[in-house]
Amino acid sequence: MELLRSLYEIASPSANEHAMIRFIVSELEKIPNIKYCVDRHRNIYAVKGNSDTYPCIVSHTDEVHWRKKGYEVITLKDNIICGYNNLTHDFAGIGADDKNGIWICLKCLEKYDTLKCVFFADEERGGIGSGNAFMKFFNDCRFVIECDRRGNKDIIISADGVRLCSEEFIKAIRGKRFRYRRAAGMLTDVLVLKQKRLKVSCINLSCGYYNPHTNHEITDFSDLKNCLDFVCHIIEECTDVYKHSYVKSKKNHTYDYYNPRFDDQPLITHYFPYRF
Repeated sequence: MELLRSLYEIASPSANEHAMIRFIVSELEKIPNIKYCVDRHRNIYAVKGNSDTYPCIVSHTDEVHWRKKGYEVITLKDNIICGYNNLTHDFAGIGADDKNGIWICLKCLEKYDTLKCVFFADEERGGIGSGNAFMKFFNDCRFVIECDRRGNKDIIISADGVRLCSEEFIKAIRGKRFRYRRAAGMLTDVLVLKQKRLKVSCINLSCGYYNPHTNHEITDFSDLKNCLDFVCHIIEECTDVYKHSYVKSKKNHTYDYYNPRFDDQPLITHYFPYRF
C-alpha cells in the first residue's frame, strides 16, 4: 500500500502532471529490463522484455483535484483510503481516478517479464494524450486493458456506443470468477484508442474507487487488489491475439480521433529527458 499512498500524495491536475511523470519515470528506473520514453504530449511508453506479442495495460496520469495546504492521505479500517484536509477539517479527493490504474500498471511491470504499458496525459480534458497516441506501439499487443472505472464489478465492453472488444475476448477473461460483469461506459483512453483504429480488443475495468471527481472520493483497497488479481489472471491466461475492428457509433456526437497523417509519426524508442 506504500506505493499507492505515494501516488495519492502527488498533485497531478490536468496539464500539470509533471510531478507524476517524474515519479513514474523514477519507478520505471527501478525495474530491470525496461525501455521507456516520454513523448512531446507527455505520454509515457514502457516496454519490458522481448516477445512477439505483449499484454498491454494503460492508465492516465492526470486527475481533476487540486491540492490545498493541509492535505493528507488517511486510511480507515485498514482498507478504506481517503483524503483529508486537517486545516479545513473536510474531506479531499485523492485522485484515485486514475492513480489506481497507475498503481496496477507499475505492479504488473514489477511482476511480469514481458509487458507493455502506457501512461497517458490529459485524459480528464477529453483524452488529449491518447488522442495523440503513437498507434504503431500497439501493433504487437494481444489486447489492451485500462483500469479507470469506478466501483468493483464493471467490465466496460462498449463506450459511447462504440464496441471495444470481441466476444471471444470476453469469454476468455472469465470475469465472473472475480465478480465482474459486462457494462457500458463513456469516454476514457481505450475508447480513444479504438476510435484511432486499435486492431485488438480493449476493455476498461472497475478498480476500487468510489465517488470520483468529488471531495468524498475513496478507494476500497480490497476491491483494488481484486482488480489487480483479475488483470494478472488475464495476462497469464490470455496469450492469444484478440483481434477486433472499430465500428463507428451511430451516435452523432461521438468524436472520431482517427487521423492517419499523424497517428503513426515516428516515436523516439529510447528515453529522452523530459523538460519540466
